Formats: sequence, C-alpha cells, structure tokens
Amino acid sequence: MRLPRLLAVAAPSVLLGLVAFAQPSSAQPNLDQPALLRPGTAVAAIQPGRATTAASAPATSQHFLTNLDGARSAPSSIGFNLFDTGASASQVNALPNGVRAVVWVGQKCPTPADKAFKSKVRSLANNAKVFAWYLSDEPHVRSCPGGPAALASRASYIREVTEGRQRSFIVLTDEDYHAFRPRVTKVSMIGIDAYPCSIKGCDFSKIRSKVTKARSAGVWLKRIVPVYQAFGQEDATDYTWYLQPSADQTRTLLATWAAVVPSPQMDYTYGWSNQSSANPTLVDSPDLQAVYRESFD
Repeated sequence: MRLPRLLAVAAPSVLLGLVAFAQPSSAQPNLDQPALLRPGTAVAAIQPGRATTAASAPATSQHFLTNLDGARSAPSSIGFNLFDTGASASQVNALPNGVRAVVWVGQKCPTPADKAFKSKVRSLANNAKVFAWYLSDEPHVRSCPGGPAALASRASYIREVTEGRQRSFIVLTDEDYHAFRPRVTKVSMIGIDAYPCSIKGCDFSKIRSKVTKARSAGVWLKRIVPVYQAFGQEDATDYTWYLQPSADQTRTLLATWAAVVPSPQMDYTYGWSNQSSANPTLVDSPDLQAVYRESFD
C-alpha cells in the first residue's frame, strides 16, 4: 500500500535523477504481447537466506523516486533519473539535465479524459523531458466501478497525442489487479507495491506472491513496475507497521524482484524524504543509498 502524499496534487513531491540523459525513443516498445501466467504456475524465486550481490536487481535504466522535498544532488548521485512533478511546463522544464518527469495527474477514482486533462497532455506532448503520466494510485473498483474505463480513455489519449513517446502509469493493490488489467485500462505500466519488511520481519515471498497473482489476473509481465520499500515506520507519528529494510535485506529485496520481473520499463523506490506515515526513509540511510547506487551502476 502506497503511503499518503504530503504535498498537494497541483504541486506533488518530486524525485531526482541520473547524470546521463537518454532521449526517449520515438515510440513505446511493443507492450501488447500478453505474457500471462496461468494460475498455479510457479514463478522463479530467490530464497531469503541466499547470498546476493548489489548488481542483482531488475535491469532497467529508468529509476523513479518520490517525496524528494526539494532534494537534488544526493538522489541524483545515487542514480535516480525520474522525478514526480506537476503538469505545468515550468515544473517539467525546471528539471535538471538528465532527469525526466513522471507527471502526477492522479485521481483515487479516475474520471474519463476531459477538456482539462486533454489540454495538459497536449501542452506537454512534445516535451522530451516527460517520461510518463501518473494517472492513479491504488484505485479500487468497488468504490470506483467506472475507473477502468476512465483510465482507458486517459491512457489511450496519451498514447494517441504523444504518438507513443510518453507512457501512462498506475499503482494497484491485490484486489484490483483483474479489474484494472492493461487489456481493459490500456495503461503502459502498473506498479506492484509489495512491501516485505514489517514488525513481523521481512517476508520476501510477498513479492513473488503478488507478482504471481497479478500475472494470473491479466497484468502482463512487460507492464509490471517493481515498487521497492526504502522506508519504515519506526519514527512515524501515525502508526508503526513497516520497518525499514537493512542493506542486506535490500539486496535480497532487489534480487527477489529481479527473479520475477527481470526487465521492467522502470523501477520505483518509495521514498526519499520523511512523512508522518513514513519515517525513516532513504534520506536517513547512507547504507541503503549505497546499495541502490551500486545496483543502478
């Protein structure tokens, strides 16, 4: 479960980037081949006790980080190169060299693409600094039955107007994998936020279990985005459940993700700065920063 944002939707928290800036390709890769996992099929696993190396992580050059709270140089030096921004051209254009935007236009209950949304997309359609549009964070079909169709209208509009140069992104929980599967919503990327480390210890089987469930529900492998846990709630003011992984536990986390989602379009680390519901976070741990820096090299 993604934790609450601190900043308003109009000016969301952002994240930081890498030095080398890769220009986006003229079109998205072909993501419409369903690598569907049949129910009951086993997914390759990394055993929690197995030794891993920092290089064992999903292979992608795109690294998304949220809740930067104005940080720039430190996350950039680690290798993060996708920022969470608002939909204004000034915010996107202000990003450092080598960094692209994941534009937050998220709705808990998505609505169809309207005039305001279309205007935002058109205004940034030719901007090379835009990598993707973050359309929704954990929508629930029970409370939002029109959400899947609404997302399809938004994702399809982005694909049409940008000619495939820019992607669409949502994050889902277990109960909504099938309802919001990409064949229905047309979204380019779906985040799976399996946070394994809590007061009960680190259960890395949660990663394999959620990926298996998502694929069985129709979420194609090429659309899955791993969401990495870099936070805990040891010092949170709201409640305590999650515990920040150690460096060794983070290596196991990354290796486990690499075994089940080896080549995602991007990965997503949550998160950089402290919140009332997430403290400590990546900013507080030089050891975790070193693990991510090595794995992104």
